[in-house]
Amino acid sequence: MKFFIASALFAAIASSTSSAASSSSSSLSKSLFGIGTASRSQRSLISSIIPRGGGTDDANDNSNSDDADQQQQESPAYHPGLLNAIITSSSSDVTASSDYTLSISPSKAKELQLKSGDLVAIIGKRRRATYAKVNISKGSSNEDAIVSRNLATNLRLRTMDKVKIVPLTEQEDEECESKSYNLGNKPTSSTIASSITFHPLKDSLTSLDYKEGGGGDGLSDEEVMERFITPYLNLEDDGDEIFVNGGHMLTLKDENGFLLEFKVGHMDLGDEEEETTSDDSSTTSAIINSSTQIIIGPPVDRAEVGLGYDSVGGCSKAIKLMQELVEMPLRFPELWTAAGVPTPKGVLLHGPPGCGKTLIANALIEETGAHVVIINGPEIMARKGGESEANLRQAFEEAMAKSPAIIFMDELDSIAPKRDQAQGETEKRIVSQLLTLMDSLKPNSNVIVIGATNRPNVIETALRRPGRFDRELEIPVPDEDGRLEILQIKMKDMRVAPDVDVMQIARDTHGFIGADLQQLTLEAALECIRSNIVNFDVDSDEPIPDDVLNQMVVTNDHFMHALSVCDPSTLRENKVEVPDVKWEDIGGLEDTKRDLQEMVRYPIEHRGLFEKFGMEASRGVLFYGPPGCGKTLMAKAIANECGANFISVKGPELLNAWFGGSEANVRDLFDKARAASPCILFFDEIDSIARARGSGGGSSDTSDRVINQILSEIDGIGSGKTLFIIGATNRPDILDPGIMRPGRLDQLIYIPLPDYQSRISIFKANLRKSPVADDITFELLAEVTEGFSGADITEICQRAAKNAIRESITGEIERQRRVDAGEMTQEEADALPDMVPFITRAHFEDSMSKARRSVTPEIVAQYDQFSDQIKAKWVAGEDDTAYDIDKAAAEQAQANAMLSG
Repeated sequence: MKFFIASALFAAIASSTSSAASSSSSSLSKSLFGIGTASRSQRSLISSIIPRGGGTDDANDNSNSDDADQQQQESPAYHPGLLNAIITSSSSDVTASSDYTLSISPSKAKELQLKSGDLVAIIGKRRRATYAKVNISKGSSNEDAIVSRNLATNLRLRTMDKVKIVPLTEQEDEECESKSYNLGNKPTSSTIASSITFHPLKDSLTSLDYKEGGGGDGLSDEEVMERFITPYLNLEDDGDEIFVNGGHMLTLKDENGFLLEFKVGHMDLGDEEEETTSDDSSTTSAIINSSTQIIIGPPVDRAEVGLGYDSVGGCSKAIKLMQELVEMPLRFPELWTAAGVPTPKGVLLHGPPGCGKTLIANALIEETGAHVVIINGPEIMARKGGESEANLRQAFEEAMAKSPAIIFMDELDSIAPKRDQAQGETEKRIVSQLLTLMDSLKPNSNVIVIGATNRPNVIETALRRPGRFDRELEIPVPDEDGRLEILQIKMKDMRVAPDVDVMQIARDTHGFIGADLQQLTLEAALECIRSNIVNFDVDSDEPIPDDVLNQMVVTNDHFMHALSVCDPSTLRENKVEVPDVKWEDIGGLEDTKRDLQEMVRYPIEHRGLFEKFGMEASRGVLFYGPPGCGKTLMAKAIANECGANFISVKGPELLNAWFGGSEANVRDLFDKARAASPCILFFDEIDSIARARGSGGGSSDTSDRVINQILSEIDGIGSGKTLFIIGATNRPDILDPGIMRPGRLDQLIYIPLPDYQSRISIFKANLRKSPVADDITFELLAEVTEGFSGADITEICQRAAKNAIRESITGEIERQRRVDAGEMTQEEADALPDMVPFITRAHFEDSMSKARRSVTPEIVAQYDQFSDQIKAKWVAGEDDTAYDIDKAAAEQAQANAMLSG
């Protein structure tokens, strides 16, 4: 086998070398897509000159001329017809002659052997092509081609897109006919149209009629002809013949600046008639002159144009990679042939649902203009055995017959699950057939398979290797800049008030994906409609007046309402309703509040400062202290204040009866939290799932596996993800020591019993909405509640308010009894003052008589002992508060000397 391969290689080199003299004088055959394709002999010659896998000793002995030839062959290919498209701005003096004119520089015209007035083929994107006349402009750049806006729209071009200019010689004419670019016939003097029809677009005509206050009657054909078509064709002034392309969309402007869009329709070429179809890619070029009859046809609907890259936001990296892996191999397969490597066969897109996988694939299909074969899992399934595989084979055969083509498999996990986990034989056969079909794709087949799924781990492993799905692209949850880009795309057709801060909305939508942002704009628009629905009669059959429609403007308040009702879809399973808990709702603990703001808010709001000083944000914090001191309330307050997403987890929710199920729940929880970054993950009563490993008990193994998984997930949090973990417990002594080391829950905050000032703040927070009599003060209440926890004080306030409510209800009953007994009238009873206008001292005294201390001194002593154990005792300075580093260094040196001596 080795001898056979070597003999074939030497034979190929010999045959290519012998044909080098005859092939060197001929130029490379040109491709309409802009890359020259070498013949077989030329490719063999290049292969012999540029050895694969390194040079040989003989190659090192070549002459200087051979080295120069090799450098020339290694230099990048130059393609003079591949230029940058520069789109002219629309103006009122646009004519048909200028619309179908291409401006290039004199040096580029000389290089392409063109002169003014020559006819060339212009090939744009999505396999759109047309003809145009050359205009030599001295002010043009040598790398640019200036085209009109109408021409760019029909060629699907944007500024600085690559456009291919093909001079129409006999050789290129043959290639134009062999390529499926829908160029149609070449316009010559024999293709003069006897009549041509221009169809206004319905929506454009209706919009123009409303702008001019026509009342919906529309414009007459004579007016349309006089205002738009006649100035555009300008046949009387030009005198020369001009040509137009059938099926093209034209945006024309009258002398008053009003726009109206047309579609070039029916063309009568004399001997044969050409009528464009609904597909605007089908074009027919014809020359028109003063003898051509111009007809204004009936209004037509606007042809649907697929969404391209402009419709995709927040995925710039993924789009760039898709262009390199899919669009470039389809449009320029010669690049891979010249490089000596096969083109990619497949790309797998994966990411959370709604992040844009299908949208990117559809945009790519529209941009390339390739034939597409869509395979959805349920559609290929059949009742009889073997039919499902036949449907799959038929889809691949169609793609190969109509190459260049893209095979798009949406929800790939439904048709290609892992064979060892598949429940039926049909699924296994389909996976095997798919593997065989992807292997059967030849390198020159010009067919690429795109798969999309949100569950890549359940796909057959054999598919996820080079040669089948060569690359896997993750479409992540968009960041702040990506969300801004998506919002701008979604809001481009909305009437938005100037007070709407799109950047701030992008900052406030942490964890939102593209589908969530679309829902956000929808909710804002619905709220705008609700606020303006009172301005018109919904039961009337009359159309809504224009002045009412002009009031439909989406304001910032509408977006704020939408933010309050929209949540990230990735957190819908774990999203909890965060109460409106603010800092003023929590009395005392001022130092703790400040520390929490520094740990949680600063990394979110001041990320640049952390990068400046080379510091990473803290991973988490552990609240410990007696029950009822505000640990849970503190976590909810910081989540509400910093505006981050908040997930509350109860320990038993993660446990599962099946082996490995608990660890899987932990992994899914952290994956969703990372996807919704920045996010706060709150473990309430963390001691229920994070007990010290090996502490015994019937479920010791399960608890140990859960805590191991939690520790692994905390250590695996990426530096780019803002994920903060808060744990709360009143039993810190039974927690696993590994969870409290630096780098995990490294900030241990003791929430003690409230002191005097804190108790005053707690009473104010609990009674801020309650009327309190002047005979009782918060200071007095704080003095008599020494040793009470925050929950105990809350109970005292609630019980006092309940006493006041009971007394008020009793008074109302007594007053109503007197009315029923005839002692007073109802008017006299209503005129009497409120019997219980305030919560009085007596209500508090009755409440205090039933109050209890839930935290005993023994429990407080245990927490103090735990705090002393975990604190590192620094060597104090002279004031016994500051750390003296010089004194500590001297003491350490003295200790080292004693040990060594």
